[in-house]
Amino acid sequence: PAGISAFSSSPGAVLPAITFTLLFGLASAYGFMLIADTCSRTGKQTYGDVWAKTVSPKTAWLPIVACLAKAGIGCMSYSMILGDCFSLLLEPSGLPPILCSRSTVILVLTALVLFPLCSMKSLAPLAKFSVLGVLGNTYVCFFVLLRYFDGTYHAGGAFYEHLHMKPQFAVANSHGAWSTMLNSEFLVLLSILSTAYLAHYNAPVYYEQLDPGPNGNRDRRFILVSVLGFAAAGLTMSLVMVGGFLTFGKSCSGLILNNYASTDWLAALARIAIGVSLLTAYPLVFFSFKKQIVDLVGQRAEKLAIDKPGVLNFLVLGFVTILALYLHDLGKVAAFAGACFGTFLIYVAPALMALRAQQLGLGPPSSGLGAKIGRVAQCVIIPVGLALAAVGVYITLRG
Repeated sequence: PAGISAFSSSPGAVLPAITFTLLFGLASAYGFMLIADTCSRTGKQTYGDVWAKTVSPKTAWLPIVACLAKAGIGCMSYSMILGDCFSLLLEPSGLPPILCSRSTVILVLTALVLFPLCSMKSLAPLAKFSVLGVLGNTYVCFFVLLRYFDGTYHAGGAFYEHLHMKPQFAVANSHGAWSTMLNSEFLVLLSILSTAYLAHYNAPVYYEQLDPGPNGNRDRRFILVSVLGFAAAGLTMSLVMVGGFLTFGKSCSGLILNNYASTDWLAALARIAIGVSLLTAYPLVFFSFKKQIVDLVGQRAEKLAIDKPGVLNFLVLGFVTILALYLHDLGKVAAFAGACFGTFLIYVAPALMALRAQQLGLGPPSSGLGAKIGRVAQCVIIPVGLALAAVGVYITLRG
């Protein structure tokens, strides 16, 4: 929702927003499948190894650093969301304001919950809680739509007077819904969408672990799974985006749950659902972030991880927490991360690796009209991705 409110307060803006959300989902699915295809052609099983084989081993650090940054920003975003959600949950409790503040919540959760979880020797016990993330996101989707349709946050609604920021909408645009895209801040939405679908650094693992079909070929199954997965993600994001924006308009926060009244018990359940799912998912993202730091730094970090794992956990988690305390606008963080790293991992790198794999003659030769269209699409995606990155960073930092 914050992506729409960045460039418009007109309800008509949801039309181009939904369109581009689904288009980005389609392009992201294509990039996801390109990575799997290059893995198949090269026989490699990691993003960095595929890049080194197809593009250049000297620049293999590029995807490694991008994946590292995305994992770090993921941890920071989780901390920000946890602070926002649980501070709002404590607001009606009557506790002193300092105990309910966002900063206090982040520090307490980090010290008492996140640090012990991130210090676990094995994360296997947390695997069973992954379903909480799916259930939590599904509930938030239905909740956001319910509150739009029941009108409780509209003027005169049950929760309207309890809002810190009242909904703001512009008068209907006489030039039509598509004219809202002319605002330069439309690029903020595009930057957010660049990172919204990011799962591409795990594409090699997903491809390798997918059971092959009866003929022993997993390519078609991977295409089907990718299309269905990204389509479901696009639909969920579209529903939350539209429901949240049509409820609050220009007042949408970076985390839409922050807009709902602290006295709304259904909103409280949504915050609890998201909070619990993030608490259990946080160690998984943190472990990936820490591992990439160790791999990038080398022997000194490996020695510290073996001899003093608690010190390493403290340093990494402390760094993430400091950033989460300092930053408050999740929408801007997501837009910046998408512009800097999401566009590279989702669009630029997969297309470049696919083109180079074909040039080097890796794997079976591609011919026919479909192969020619694919190469044209890949050649178009690379400069478009780079342009989105450059302009998105500029717009986000300027804002």
